[in-house]
Order: sequence, then structure tokens, then C-alpha cells
Amino acid sequence: MEALARLDEYLAQSVEEPAETNTEEKDRFRIETREQAIWAMRKITAIERVREDARAASRAETERIKAWLEEEEKQADRARDYLDFLLEEYHRGMMAKGGQKTIKLPHGELQLRARQPEYQKDEALLKTWTRENRPELLVPQEPKLNWTDLKKKITVAGGQAVDKETGEVVTGITVIERPAGFKIKLELGTIVKR
Repeated sequence: MEALARLDEYLAQSVEEPAETNTEEKDRFRIETREQAIWAMRKITAIERVREDARAASRAETERIKAWLEEEEKQADRARDYLDFLLEEYHRGMMAKGGQKTIKLPHGELQLRARQPEYQKDEALLKTWTRENRPELLVPQEPKLNWTDLKKKITVAGGQAVDKETGEVVTGITVIERPAGFKIKLELGTIVKR
């Protein structure tokens, strides 16, 4: 709540933008001087301080809740593991006496099923064996384009991608020119947090 109140305070101090439907383009506020630009940057910095304070409070609360949940999960896991052990022991005892693979109970079933074996593979040895004994089981690798290196070898000329060495137009690349981007870089390192 404090963060929202602070944000409202900062925004209340700023010049409000009139609704577009009630004013003409020439009446809206514009930044026209260095002092106004400094003022706007100061307002953005204040807004970002409020945002970071809110994020910090959120992170702290999230960590507290995660720690609580972790402890609850551990207790539930211990209780569940113990009961699972007791039920498996019971079921295996029943099977030893000639019982069934499935025991139906009011809240579910106990089941014992054969499982497939687990395989641990040494990829290098397995590939060598397969190459020598079962080559039809090897999957051929598709060549993959190294885009990072290709970008270093092309340039843009006349709206097309051109190989720097040969001057040849590279087919398969469409060049889309983009206008310069606008960015606001804040000196957040100089902000004093309260």
C-alpha cells in the first residue's frame, strides 16, 4: 500500500496529460527545455524507486511463503513416505500368501506391476558397437546453420544481404531496415534507497 501511495504522490506532482478527446494536439504538455527533461528524468527515477521497493517487498514475502510451503511439503512427504512403506509391506505380504496383484480398497487400489529394466548407456561405446553391428539404427545428423558466424560474413547493401567476400546476394534472407530505437538510461546507481 505504501508503494502505491508513494507512486500516487509522485504522479500527482507531475503534469497531468489531458484526455485526447478534450484537447487539441497543440495544447498537450511537451518537454521543451533541458530543465523539463531533467524534471521528467527525476520523475522516472522516482517511479522506478517505487517499483523496485515494491519488487523487494514482494520478493521478501514470496521467500517467506516459499519457506513455509517447503516445511509443510517436507512434513507431508515424510508422513506419505511412511504410509506408502506400510502399505507396500502389507501388499507384498499378501502376495507372498498367494494374494492378487491388485487389492481394491474404499479409497483406491494397491498395485504391484512388473516394470521394464532401466538402462544406463555409455554413448561413445554404444555408438561404436552400433556402427559396427547395426549401422541401420544410426540416425543421420542434419547440418545446422551457424547464424552467428554467417551474420559476420554478410553486409546490407541496397536493402539486401550481401556476402562481404564475393559481393553475391545471399538468398533466403530478407532485410528489414528499422528506425533508430529510443532508450532512456537511468543512473540508478546514484539513487539513494530509503
